[in-house]
Formats: sequence, C-alpha cells, structure tokens
Amino acid sequence: MKIFLILFAIAGGTHITAIALQKEWLRRVSKVLIIPFLIAAFIAGGGAGFASGGFASSSGLAVGVFFTILALVFGWIGDILLIKKNKRTIFKLGITSFLLGHLCYIITFLAILGFFSANGGKINALTLFLFMPVLLIGGIFVFGLIKPFKEMKVVIIIYMLIIMSMCLWGFEVFFFNPNVAGALVFLGCLLFIISDTLLAYYAFRKLKVFPAAMIMLSYIMAQTEIVMGLMSLLKHS
Repeated sequence: MKIFLILFAIAGGTHITAIALQKEWLRRVSKVLIIPFLIAAFIAGGGAGFASGGFASSSGLAVGVFFTILALVFGWIGDILLIKKNKRTIFKLGITSFLLGHLCYIITFLAILGFFSANGGKINALTLFLFMPVLLIGGIFVFGLIKPFKEMKVVIIIYMLIIMSMCLWGFEVFFFNPNVAGALVFLGCLLFIISDTLLAYYAFRKLKVFPAAMIMLSYIMAQTEIVMGLMSLLKHS
C-alpha cells in the first residue's frame, strides 16, 4: 500500500507544481494518474484484509468497499472530462460523474452506519436536524457566490443538494465514530464542498493559477481523507 500512496503523493504534488508553473502537458498527464494510485492504495491496503475479514459474508462491508471504489472511479472519470472544462457539454458530463461519485460515497456512509446489515442502520435524528440548517444556510451562501449561468442553475442546484447530503451523512458517520477515522471522513466532505464551490465558480470564468491550485489541492485532500478514513472504518464495520 505504501508504494501506491507514495506514487499518489508524487502524482498529486507534480500536478500542483505543473499548475503553478503553467506546464499544461504535465498538468494533464499528472491529473490522469492521481486517482488510479489512490484506488490501488485502497485495494492494496484493505482489499485482502476486507476479504479475510468477511467480505463475502458481510453485505454491508461488501457494499462499502464496492461503492468506495466506484466513487473513486467516477472521480477519475470526472478528472479526465474536466481537463477541457471550457466546453459546457463536457463540463456537464464531468460534473455528472462527480455527482455519481458523491452518491457512491453516501451509500458507503450508509453501509458504515449499518443500513445494509440485518440489524438495521444507526441514525441520530437530532444530529441530522441540528446540522441540516447549517448546510442549508451554507448552500444558499455557496449558490449566491457561484451565481451559475441560467442553463447551469438546475445542474448546480442538484449537485449542491447531493454534496450537502454527503456532508450530512459524513457528519453522521463522525457522530457514531468520534475518532480519527470518522473525523477524516467528515473533514474530507467539507473539503469537497470547498473544492466543488471553487470549481463551479470558475467553471466559465477566467481561472488564475492560485485558485486552480486550490481547487486541485482541496480535491486531492478531500479524496485522501475520505479514503483513509473509510479504509479504517470499513475494516471495523
């Protein structure tokens, strides 16, 4: 697993450096390599352990592992599509891919909370109720900040509802797992909101070096924290 994490860090660092130096060819090549190394690290670090720990016998564990990998695959497809995000059709396809990735993470979070086990899932209604207004206010603020074009409003609204829902369930995971792993999952969700907000804001505006680097840095950190947190949580689910 360590070798894949090292390669992942190198690919991510190379990509941020390429953005800073405005080396377009290196930016494109490194972007395509980032997520595959993280997928490999997740499988190498947990794949065998998941199987020996009851992958076949635990439906919840199987669902969690499968949809984590699927979330990363959709993220990778989104990365590829958004290499040329100046075309609106391609941008919509890329956003759709990321949206599907967020949905997969939500399913994984539900698996961790036990919704796919015989005992039924864990949920704290009070936590959801108290945290929902925070996300609602944040969502209104973010939407006002983005100010999407008319033809993109519906897409952005749907996307925001999904990512806010992911953050809500990520918080629920943290509530029932108040440890480092749970915190990583929740912080990763928050970083996704930052990354996606910046991405939507600069989708069809002039993108300078610093915000471009911040989009990818927050995105890479979000994926890393969620995956590392899930790797630990799924082993003990």
